[in-house]
Amino acid sequence: MAEYETVTLERDIACAPERLFHVMTDRDLRQAWSAPDDESVVIIDTFDCRPGGREETRCGPKEAPEFNTVGVFHVVTPGFLSFTETLVVGGRTMSIALCSHEIAESGAGSRLRVTLQITSLAGADLFDDYRGGWSAALDNLAALAAGPRPS
Repeated sequence: MAEYETVTLERDIACAPERLFHVMTDRDLRQAWSAPDDESVVIIDTFDCRPGGREETRCGPKEAPEFNTVGVFHVVTPGFLSFTETLVVGGRTMSIALCSHEIAESGAGSRLRVTLQITSLAGADLFDDYRGGWSAALDNLAALAAGPRPS
């Protein structure tokens, strides 16, 4: 039986909205900030960030990234990024989520609001995993976007 939850996360990030959008939509930068901690990895195998484009990843512990995601981008504009993401483990679909990212100018530079509308096929415990993983990834995103640009 499916379970449903909406998770909303917000961050004030000390960079211009254009910079934040770039960090969110550049393959190498996206790969750098997406892993929630130093023991985890996100490997982006396919990346086509445009409406109708796909993102396919392997993620999880560095020694054995056993989770797979397939994302389809729907809206890719400087102020709004939206995609659906399917999480598959061992060939079994665990969840499907609509992931919406709103970027607005703010006093700190940018305000990012991420709304995840999640359908879990693996029970309600998965919602805490989403909340924790995305929260840590957004902290990484904020640090990377606000930090110095590589030369």
